[in-house]
Amino acid sequence: MQKGEKNKLKLLLIGIQARLKQNRDYFVSAEFIFKSGNKKFKAALKAGEENDYLLVFQGTERPIDAEEVVSFFDKQTELYDDSTLVYTERGTVITITVNAKGVSMKQTEQQAAPQDAAAVNNPLLDHSRKYLIQADKAAPLLREIGILTADGKIKNDMIRKYNQIDHYVELVAPMFEQDDSEEILLLDCACGKSYLSFVMNYYLRDVLRRRCRIIGIDINPHVVSESQKMAKRLGYHNMEFIAADLRTYQPPKQVTAVISLHACDIATDLALGTAIRAQAKYIACVPCCHKELLDQYHIPGLEPLTKFGVFKARFNDVLTDSMRALKLEAEGYKVSVVEYISPLDTPKNLLIRATRTNRENPKAKAEYDSVRALLGTTSELDRRCEANNADFFITDEDLI
Repeated sequence: MQKGEKNKLKLLLIGIQARLKQNRDYFVSAEFIFKSGNKKFKAALKAGEENDYLLVFQGTERPIDAEEVVSFFDKQTELYDDSTLVYTERGTVITITVNAKGVSMKQTEQQAAPQDAAAVNNPLLDHSRKYLIQADKAAPLLREIGILTADGKIKNDMIRKYNQIDHYVELVAPMFEQDDSEEILLLDCACGKSYLSFVMNYYLRDVLRRRCRIIGIDINPHVVSESQKMAKRLGYHNMEFIAADLRTYQPPKQVTAVISLHACDIATDLALGTAIRAQAKYIACVPCCHKELLDQYHIPGLEPLTKFGVFKARFNDVLTDSMRALKLEAEGYKVSVVEYISPLDTPKNLLIRATRTNRENPKAKAEYDSVRALLGTTSELDRRCEANNADFFITDEDLI
């Protein structure tokens, strides 16, 4: 190999070494193919414990670090006529070839499996729109969360759910497309079965190609355990699930976004309170049922309009979410509220989006305090914000 080709190979292997170190959470596999005449020899790399990898070669398996991986390939290229390294991480395949013609590299997107191609041809899909979570490319994920069958077809009774998930991602996508964080840290509060956590992880990493870390928090240990198993099966090593009460959970520093989908009653307030405590840049929350303020609020002079229970309950829904949006404005967020799906699918279809402005909003604070005094209400979000102001938390990072 000529000097120029050796230097080229060295640079390419430095890139692989950096990926092995920095992108370990997204590592899928690495395959080495060495040819000498008609003989072919193979080696494989897989994830090991902690930060090491495991190299399988010539009937042996040994731990190996990133530097040793590229050194191994470099040395083998001197022994064989043709050497190929196929490095795969989530969403990306890099192929380095060394032979008599020189050194070459090709980078491609990870392709969907042939058996999953049928998923995009379902006649019940809306073929007039471009899906962000494409059924063929995201097949392993969609199969794991029950949207695809084992043979890669979208279940007819899951079409609606698939459309809802994709439209949610479409509505929150601008937040992350404009974000310039080195790594996106996303909290899914009251995550339940964590379907949204997994979908957002796929979107951020495999579609946007962003470094990201996802933390799901739920008070139910069983759903947390099931989410942990799903993440392991999918190879989503950048995901973490924690069984915790959001009243006492202390979020990490530099949270990029807090999301919450159909967290019931005060769980939505707990999610919003966590976002405010974490000073999250972005919030995307779809509330569910509303109960807390139902027996609290009163509207002087308008009581006859709420004497029927159904009107009182429906007004309570609007009142609760309106106050949540105003409270976020009072806490320094720019807020928008949209319908993220049709009310025919579910009446719990409002998406509250918020972006932190880093500016105080005394007007919104005064309006919120005035409305709260008029209605005579105290919400869990009020209590969470009061606790945020009163409590002093020390994190592990503070002690380093």
